[in-house]
Amino acid sequence: MSSSNPLPRKAPVTPLVEKPAPLGGGRVFIFCLSLTVMVLISAWPHFLGSTPETMNHNAAMVLMLGMSCGFVYGIGFTPKLRIWRWLFSAWSALGLMLLGVLMRVMG
Repeated sequence: MSSSNPLPRKAPVTPLVEKPAPLGGGRVFIFCLSLTVMVLISAWPHFLGSTPETMNHNAAMVLMLGMSCGFVYGIGFTPKLRIWRWLFSAWSALGLMLLGVLMRVMG
C-alpha cells in the first residue's frame, strides 16, 4: 500500500469575519420590531397620512429602510463588508425606524 499525502490546505479566499455575539434577545427584539412596523404599515397605512396631501413619503421610505435593515439583522445575517455590516446593524435599524416615526409625528 502506498501512502498518499493529502493535499495541503489552502487559506480561504476571503478572510473569516468574527460574528458579533448575539445581544441576548437583541436580534429577536429587532426582528419583532420590524415585524410590527411591517404589520402597522400594511394593516393601517393611514398612519403615514390620511390623504394624498398629508401623506409623508419620506417618512415611509426611512421607516421601511429601517424595517428592512431590522429584518436582515434580526434573522442573523452578518455581511462581510464593513459598510454593509454597519448599514444592517441593530443601531442603524433602530435609528432609521425611530427617525421615520419622528418624521411622521413632527412633520
